Amino acid sequence: MAVVIESLFPEFGNQGGDNGNMMYLKASLPDAEFVETSFSDEPAFVTRDVSFVYMGYMTEAEQEKVAAKLKPYRARLEQLVEQGCVMLFTGSAAELLGTSITLANGRVIEGLGLFDFTVTQDLSERIAEVFLGSFEPAGAADPIDIVGYKIQFTQAQGDNAEEGFCTAKVGFGLNRRSRIEGFRRGNLFATWLCGPLLPLNPLFTEYLMTLVTGEQGRSAAFREEALAAYRKRVEEFKTPGIKMPI
Repeated sequence: MAVVIESLFPEFGNQGGDNGNMMYLKASLPDAEFVETSFSDEPAFVTRDVSFVYMGYMTEAEQEKVAAKLKPYRARLEQLVEQGCVMLFTGSAAELLGTSITLANGRVIEGLGLFDFTVTQDLSERIAEVFLGSFEPAGAADPIDIVGYKIQFTQAQGDNAEEGFCTAKVGFGLNRRSRIEGFRRGNLFATWLCGPLLPLNPLFTEYLMTLVTGEQGRSAAFREEALAAYRKRVEEFKTPGIKMPI
């Protein structure tokens, strides 16, 4: 079966270097078909089967537009999740999968409701922190360290104890009181980590590649260099009191 990877609204989801995720995946899966769906177009996943749906970190104004755009396709997205389609929503895109986003002015944006959580925006506090967590792949595979960055004006409330993406070692989860970051259901991953998550985490990238292709042992692009940088970053992020350079 051909591998079809759809990047939703890349003209929006490019904040903080999130466009690097699809660049890295293209280099890692050169034989796959990549579809870039702009905001004015109907998503490809509506009318055809796709292997992987990706959407990245966007501004607050764009977030509201995308929530309205995707609302008619909620049932189809849920169907794809049940079918095992791989999906990755990073940064503020993850917030669209909850039930609601309350803006700083009190207005509420309705989310897609694929997960049961709410988000509250606070423009007086810009969170910019490093993150190191542990991700447990399905099956008996060893845990994978996840490194990344959080840049957000929001914190989330909800119970992700059974559906969390990874457990924080450095940094926080849904909110300052939580250690469990993001959400996962089947092959759907939602994480507040932003920036080039896949290049930063070649082992997690390879795990996604296995899910997408059904093949074991495929290597992420520039593997030797990417692994060296990744391992160095894992150790650096363990430094007590480490701050994100901004």
